[in-house]
Formats: sequence, structure tokens, C-alpha cells
Amino acid sequence: MPYFKWVGVDITGMTKKGKYAAYSQQELTSRLFKQGIALLSCKPVYTMPFLWLINSQEKGDVFKHIAQLLKAGILLPNALVVAAEQSFNPFIADLLFTINIDIRNGIVFPDAVGKHDVFSDPIVTIMLCAGHESGDLVNAIDTVALYFYKQHQFSKSVRSALAMPFLTLIFFVGISCFIFAFIIPRFADMFHSLNQELPVLTQYMIKISEFVRSSSMFWLLGLIALLFFIFYYCGTTIGKRVRDKIVMRIPFIGAAVWQHQVCQILHALSLLLKSGVTLEMGLKVVSASIDNNIIKSRFELLYDAIVSGQFLSTAMATSLFFLPEVIALTRIGEESGMLDQSLQRAALIYGDRLDNTMRRFIFFLQPVVIILLGFLVTTLIFAVYLPIMQLSHVL
Repeated sequence: MPYFKWVGVDITGMTKKGKYAAYSQQELTSRLFKQGIALLSCKPVYTMPFLWLINSQEKGDVFKHIAQLLKAGILLPNALVVAAEQSFNPFIADLLFTINIDIRNGIVFPDAVGKHDVFSDPIVTIMLCAGHESGDLVNAIDTVALYFYKQHQFSKSVRSALAMPFLTLIFFVGISCFIFAFIIPRFADMFHSLNQELPVLTQYMIKISEFVRSSSMFWLLGLIALLFFIFYYCGTTIGKRVRDKIVMRIPFIGAAVWQHQVCQILHALSLLLKSGVTLEMGLKVVSASIDNNIIKSRFELLYDAIVSGQFLSTAMATSLFFLPEVIALTRIGEESGMLDQSLQRAALIYGDRLDNTMRRFIFFLQPVVIILLGFLVTTLIFAVYLPIMQLSHVL
């Protein structure tokens, strides 16, 4: 969809400026006129996709806005048009207009949404399908908005928790590179002019400095980047399973990954049950959406147990991978008929556990990085002063 930069005037004579997504200049004129603005001039502008990334919060805002318009009595096609016209993101506006056209051509809302990669989440699709089939699409759209808001809230909390350790690590790497690239070479030139045998520690530091400044360092970084890409994005099924096993056994990281995944899964399962999806179907959907093969296999076993007729709490207790309080909450939810609420509280338990794990990880990571930096500086001091002391002893 074209994106226009426009200048107009409102009914009070005030000049207005802005950017707007529209299929043509005539459509832009019509939309601005509905807002009480007369178009004076406009020109199409190029929009770069990376400047308009659509995060989970924006997705939640879109579905929340549509749900509010539907509650106000506006029909779904018109609600999509209104939401598109009021969106400041041209790509969201384009998506909503495309979905509106599909609906007018007879495609149901869940299928129209699922055609776009931005919203093509299996959990979102099954929520919308359940709402469409039960005739309660408004609440289903509200639930989808809540699902995206929870995703954004978790991502935001993780980013804020890791910000300081990450900056500390970047500072450590930067200082290390500066020392080996600029400080040690100056001392190396001075030491070589002495024409004396250098201590072993000083020789090692000089060799590391020469390696950092050589082209071999760039080849090594390129190889590491390539291996990282292959390891995470291009691995086979066996490779991914090995990767997941390694990640799950790393201290702190493995526990954090398990707690995060289970928290997200239980929350999604709770929303699916709230939307009217059966437990069997809900487990099948969330199991298919899990990326970690180790965790995916655990929930596939739960699904097989439910299909065979077991209760969810019994299957959880048999797997030996769930907290006792979570199993108890699940059993209470099954007995009271409010399993969705019990799973939501169970997700909060894993969320609290994840927060504690992240705090402990940060508590240990920052001192370790500072100690390594101090060790590097101390080693540098010894490497520099040992030749000087040796020279003074000879003299």
C-alpha cells in the first residue's frame, strides 16, 4: 500500500501535516475529509519495513481496537476499515485493509487473519476459530489481544532484566579489545627494542595482541557467526535436539528456558480453554507451537495421556517435571470445573520462579564479569612490569 506525506487544512483554518497509508490520492482525500481536513498537497514516500516492525504490543492494540469497535455495534468489515484508518503503521493498515477485502469476498475472519505471517500463530488461529464457531468472536478477539499483551510484557521484563548484565559484558569486551589492540602493541615495541628475552606471560600477551590485530581475528569472528547461524537456524532435527539438550543443561539458562516455556504454554492453554477449546485440542495446539524439542516432547506425552483418558493433573504428576503446587492447582481446577483459572495461576507460579532465576543469574553474572575484567587488567600489569623489573635487575 502507498504511504503518503500530506499537508491539509482543517475547518478552523489550521494547517495540518502528517503521513497516511492509502491506496490512492483520492482515497487519502476521502479519509482526511471524514476527519474534517481538506487535502492541499501530498506525495508518496518510501517506507522501509525495518522502521515499522510490528511487535506484540502493537498486535495486541490492533485486536483490542477491533474488539472495542465490535462491542460498539460496528460490523466486522467496517471495524477493520476504521482500525486501518486510525493506524499510524502503514503495514498494519495494509494488513487490515487486505483482511477486510477477504472478508467481503466470503473468507471467514480466522482464515483471513491466518493468511498473514504477522498474525499466523497457531494459538491465535485456534482462539479465533473457537470464537467464530461458538458465535462469540468478540471475546475471542479480546482474548487474542490479552495473549499478545502477555507476550509483550514478558519480553519487556526479560529485556529490562538483562540490560545491565549485557551492557557490562559489552563494556568488558570493548575494554579487552582496546587493551589488546592499542595498549599492548605500544609496550611490545618498547620491549623488542631492549633485545632481551621477555617473560613467558609477556610473550603470551603480545601473541594475543598480534592475533587480535591480524586478519585471522576477523576470520574467527566470521566462523563463529556462521556456526551460530547454523546452530540456531539451519540445524537438522537431530541438531536441534542436541542444541536443546545443551541449552537445558546450562546452569541458570536451562532453568530459565524451562520456566519461560512452561509459563507461556500454561497461559496460552488457559486462554484456549477460556475461548471454549477442549483440553485435548488445546494441548495439541500448544505442543505444536513449542520450538524447544525437549519441552515439546514433555507436552506431547501429556497430550497422549489426555487422549488415553487420564486427567491432566495425573499426567503432570506422572511426568515428574512439574511443581507440586502446580499439580495441586490443576487438580483443584479439574474438580471445580475452572481449569482455565487454575492454569492461569499456575502460569503465574512459573512466572515468579522465572523472575527469581533471572535475579540470581544477574546477581552472579555481573560480579563474574567484573572479576574477569579485574583479572585481565592485573595480568596486563604483570605482563608490562615483569620485563621492566627484569631489566632493572640486570642493570
